[in-house]
Amino acid sequence: MKSEGEVGSLIEYEFNVINLSKPLRNLSTATLNIQWPKEISNGKWLLYLVKVESKGLEEIACEPRNEINFLNLKESHNSRRKQEIAEKQIDDSRKFSLFAERKYQTLNCSVNVNCVNIKCPLRGLDSKASVALHSGLWNSTFLEEYSKMNYLDILVRASIDVIAATDNIKLPNAGTKVRVTVFPSKTAAQYSGVPWWIILVAVIAGILMLTLLVFLLWKCGFFKRSRCDDSVPRYHAVRIQKEE
Repeated sequence: MKSEGEVGSLIEYEFNVINLSKPLRNLSTATLNIQWPKEISNGKWLLYLVKVESKGLEEIACEPRNEINFLNLKESHNSRRKQEIAEKQIDDSRKFSLFAERKYQTLNCSVNVNCVNIKCPLRGLDSKASVALHSGLWNSTFLEEYSKMNYLDILVRASIDVIAATDNIKLPNAGTKVRVTVFPSKTAAQYSGVPWWIILVAVIAGILMLTLLVFLLWKCGFFKRSRCDDSVPRYHAVRIQKEE
């Protein structure tokens, strides 16, 4: 993997934080905590976090930093083409029979996913701000592990913690969760050619089968030529004299 486009479909999570009270610059410190589903239980990648951006904040410095673009992949710029491909795959995957049994699974941090707690300090939060997490869906994991599933749900949980100097700051509805539905593609793999040794074995096997067939026909007398006496009937004539 050298670029984020090779990982798979691009997914962007955006969390909007709204402050209906006074600005928190001098009163307290707010932190956005995100339970990020990094990998599945066997260690394969699930959601690869590429970068974190923010609006309405002084700066964004999420921790731990080594979890952001862990493989140092280059940023891809053909996101529109990837979005069209992803939408086409979703349309193709949704074309299933209504009478067929639909298999699905929920990927949750508390059950079958290894998550990382990403902490993003909301420095300079005034009235509202947004934090966007750019990630890539690791397609090979879904094709290898969940190819028999019709769809899967990935849960990402987020919450806000406020450390205030006073006790009169309340934080209602501080937690939320985002559900993303993934449809594994059922299309066949692209043809990449047949190895030369398979062609060689097939040719040798064909020659041996032809030789065996000719030998069996020869033993059964298929190639034996018939004699003329056996095929032409014989007639015996009697000459009668004219006087008689």
